[in-house]
Amino acid sequence: MIEKIVSIIIFFFIVNPVFTQLNNVKSIKVESNGNLNSNIVFYKNDIINISFDILGGKKSDYYYQVTHCDYQWNPSKISKLEYIDGFDDIRITNYVFSKNTFQSFTNFSFQIPNENLKIKIDGNYVIKIFDENYNEIYERKIIILNNLTNGLVNITRSKEILDSSYSQNIQALFSNTNNIIFNNNSDYKLAVIKNNNLNSSKYFSSPRLQTGSKIIYDNIKFKGGSEYLYFDSKNILSTSNEIKQVNFKNIYNTILYDDYEEPIYTLQPDINGTYIINANCSEKKTCADYTNVKFNLRTNKNYASDIYIIGEFNGHEISEQYKMKKYDGNYYSANLILKQGIYNYKYVFKTNNGFEDLSNFWQTENNYKAILYEKKITDRYYKIIGYGENNSNNIVN
Repeated sequence: MIEKIVSIIIFFFIVNPVFTQLNNVKSIKVESNGNLNSNIVFYKNDIINISFDILGGKKSDYYYQVTHCDYQWNPSKISKLEYIDGFDDIRITNYVFSKNTFQSFTNFSFQIPNENLKIKIDGNYVIKIFDENYNEIYERKIIILNNLTNGLVNITRSKEILDSSYSQNIQALFSNTNNIIFNNNSDYKLAVIKNNNLNSSKYFSSPRLQTGSKIIYDNIKFKGGSEYLYFDSKNILSTSNEIKQVNFKNIYNTILYDDYEEPIYTLQPDINGTYIINANCSEKKTCADYTNVKFNLRTNKNYASDIYIIGEFNGHEISEQYKMKKYDGNYYSANLILKQGIYNYKYVFKTNNGFEDLSNFWQTENNYKAILYEKKITDRYYKIIGYGENNSNNIVN
């Protein structure tokens, strides 16, 4: 029986090399000038840096493609010539091997724009990375803006009794600066993004108020969620208030203290889910090592659905790779291979509409971005004509 199981596992990995490849893709970063808050929204004149690691010492070829999309991330019905100056499907030629690390890896990176590719128009873009056999190994979504400053985002506590303890209300107001005139014949769409997590975005069609000079969307509700949790593995051999134990077996192993489901709101400063690669060496992208991090969670109740770990480090992705294993006594655990650095993370459970935090509080500090799209009768794609951003540190009770 055991031999049969082993044979099945070996067969699975032989005929599914992409599965192994996906699990070996780590530390995906999309950023501009080290700005922590700009891993999805950029301006056309920004230099966008995309990087990732492939575990193991073998060097392979990787390629990237860029696709323009509508407000809900469906490919736009326009040719690449209309939104790219140059060409894509480009091999990534900038790579370096790890140095003095127990876990070997290769770091790949490229920039947009570059000598082969420049973005011509604003909008939503999907960047896809492929291996040498053109299997997709990952994708990241970004939003490219012109220099828009015409959006105002107001955040208040919900006034409704049923959800006032855990909900935040968003109002988005856009004015006709930047020579923009709002047209009654245009199709307007609004996207509201919380903490750069596109998987929890909300989309709206009809504004509550529209004139030639302004557009207003309001009564947009988000559950507050809870603050992100945190650990710092910069000093990879050190324990701390977050790290209970460190040991070594083939690679470093980092065991975190147990996390607990929060019954009441606790103020905990965070960086809204992002992560920063950091180590006690100069070339951090190649000398920061990997560690097997063990997450431990104890909950107050028995969840019928699965619990996952999310953050920018995994693109807030709900997948088997980030699902926690459940044990007796409402105890959950998971192991993730992560590069040295500062990490924000949180636990969520799966719902029919996506996922939800284990706890929700109206006081939780969240970042909200509001993006207004327009498609005129004569247009063939959605253009971005409004952008605003605010933080619930400024929430009105």
